[in-house]
Amino acid sequence: MAEYFGVRHFSPACAFYVTEFLERVKPDILLIEGPSDLSELITHLCGIDANMPAAILAYTSEAPVKTVMWPFAEFSPEYRAMVWAVKRGVPVKFCDLPSSCVLAGENPEKANKTDVYERMEIASGLDNDTFWEYGFEHCESYEDFLSAVDEYGKSLREFSETDGLNGLREAYMRRIISENEPLGTVAVVTGAFHTYGLKNVPFSKADKKLTDKLAHIDCKATLMPYSYFRLSSRSGYGAGSKAPAYFEMLWKNRLSGHLDNTAAEYLSRLAQYQRTAGFSASSAEVIEALRLANALCGMRNGKMPSLSDLRDAAVTCLGHGSFGEISLACADTEIGVKIGSLPEGTVCTSVQEDFSRQLKELKLERFRSASADEIELDLRENLRVKSEKSAFLDLNRSFFLHRLLICGIHFGERLERSQDNATWAERWRLQWSPETEIEVVEASLNGDTVEEAAAYALNSRLLESDSLLEASNALSDAFLCGLADCVKTAVSAVQRLAADCASPSETGKTIGSLSAAVRFGTIRRINSENLPPLMEQLFLRFCLSAVPASVCDKAAAEELVTAFSVVNDACLSHEFLDENRFVSLLDELADSDMANPLISGFAAALLTERGKISSEKLSELISRRLSKGTPPAEGALWFEGLARRNRRSLISRLSVWEKLCGFISELDEEEFKPVLICLRRTFAEFSPSEKSDIAENVGEVLGLSKEAAAEFVMAEMSEEEKQTLDDLDDFDFGDI
Repeated sequence: MAEYFGVRHFSPACAFYVTEFLERVKPDILLIEGPSDLSELITHLCGIDANMPAAILAYTSEAPVKTVMWPFAEFSPEYRAMVWAVKRGVPVKFCDLPSSCVLAGENPEKANKTDVYERMEIASGLDNDTFWEYGFEHCESYEDFLSAVDEYGKSLREFSETDGLNGLREAYMRRIISENEPLGTVAVVTGAFHTYGLKNVPFSKADKKLTDKLAHIDCKATLMPYSYFRLSSRSGYGAGSKAPAYFEMLWKNRLSGHLDNTAAEYLSRLAQYQRTAGFSASSAEVIEALRLANALCGMRNGKMPSLSDLRDAAVTCLGHGSFGEISLACADTEIGVKIGSLPEGTVCTSVQEDFSRQLKELKLERFRSASADEIELDLRENLRVKSEKSAFLDLNRSFFLHRLLICGIHFGERLERSQDNATWAERWRLQWSPETEIEVVEASLNGDTVEEAAAYALNSRLLESDSLLEASNALSDAFLCGLADCVKTAVSAVQRLAADCASPSETGKTIGSLSAAVRFGTIRRINSENLPPLMEQLFLRFCLSAVPASVCDKAAAEELVTAFSVVNDACLSHEFLDENRFVSLLDELADSDMANPLISGFAAALLTERGKISSEKLSELISRRLSKGTPPAEGALWFEGLARRNRRSLISRLSVWEKLCGFISELDEEEFKPVLICLRRTFAEFSPSEKSDIAENVGEVLGLSKEAAAEFVMAEMSEEEKQTLDDLDDFDFGDI
């Protein structure tokens, strides 16, 4: 004999009444909608130390990884039914398609992506959530509730189109029910939609034929913490919970016997959030909002205000007509930031266990939160502590966070350094989400620990690398991750690929990567003694190939300028690189009429920054490049290169601005347009204070006072000037 209870997922009312249903039926066995091959996880889900929300995650055993989840909240009726059975020792099982079958076919959530709820909204005249609240969440009679849910399931089927997957699922559930009926009274808890297709429908030969040969795929499963935010964002899942924190409020008020307190509590929490955030929210506004919510509820024939009523009233009274004013308060009160937790030993993949263990050991557990938080790391040895573990805590944190990134686990995001040029300082933004946990599970295919998975990912990258830059980037990542064996493998890959590399831009960028690794080697306690000889080899190759490669178009020139910049920085950082050879290379390019003007200008900028060019030589170059004999576009491009570095030195040289003003004043209208494009791009990179100083210099060249120059710069553009800038949008830039 089977007794049925239809539910709406994440419904506090269903969660409350399912317990009364089970107390009345007193079943010998309980069957719940869920993956039938994962029933052994129920005990762990219902453990005393397990805190909802949590989810069952099934995933394929081989890449590419496919996943499917079954999430539960404290107020999930399925979860409350499990807890009831486990506490009383009643056998409890899942009765839906096995996870291996689900992963082999279509995700069951996708089957719910129909317009059934839209059709029901049209029929009821209310949005689905409000309709459910009025008719079900506010119902205080067990018999009335059962009758209403039964009718609800019937309506869902009437408004739904035939679905092959749901037909297969129900055939399978009927099979499981029939197999358990000889054991005694069977209680069946499924979605109301399915209950109507199971109740009084016997298992048939057609069901047997349909379920005898199900498609399967090798898979594994684990438990994972879940979040209210993720519950609220289950796009396309019509029975999801858009406001889990609000429904938890409903659940707790129903348990306490004060369901009618929910409206006042909701509005009070909004007001509390507003006050904490520095906004005004008076008690009078809360009282007025409550009165308005009750009035709206009465107009819609409701017994108590729904979330929709409360939101409308809050916007009017607390938001003063603007939802934007209370949007954050609504998100906090309706969705919340709650994240579940599971006791050690309940997760089923070694990488999950290692991830949790390291969070604890590295004192990062507080960052396992849905709210983003930042952390500053000092990678230097802390000499004020006794143990080595404490002395290198931040360094090991850095290794861990970098390894997670390599594994594709997005728990931490590295930010710009808080201290300029401090190789020992790192700043991270940390935030946990259910997607993080899924990525941790996916990483388990590559190793048993985070370190092993990161090493596997890096070695795979090195095997697939077909360019010098890819290999050098992997080498840099190996240093950041503190993976010494991967460093050795990466060095070999860089040496192998360097022999065939003909691109100086790629060679230069590789030198920059290796330079960073050498500088980080000491602070990260990794031996980098085999890198300097490799850098010297690449440096010589760069110097020999840079001049012919500089005869190129604008795009290639940009790549080379980046390479020159990092090689220049490497020369300044490492005495073993031949600085004289590099300076000679810059001299040759700065004086070259064959090289791309952007590169020639940038070479002159580097020489100026290094103090390796005389004032006379720089003046000669400026005169030659910004003269009538030079094509205007080339002159402007050369100046753009010159302005890429050491801007303060340029600003202080009045002769530069005299030459530039003279160069521009001699241009005709057609020559002026491409030059203006280039100069506009150049000066866009300057700071406001630098632009102000330049305006003063130009004013002095033109015989204007500083005040007059500033006034001219700050003045609004004329209509003619605005039109000129608008015309630039349609200008054919060509190769500028």
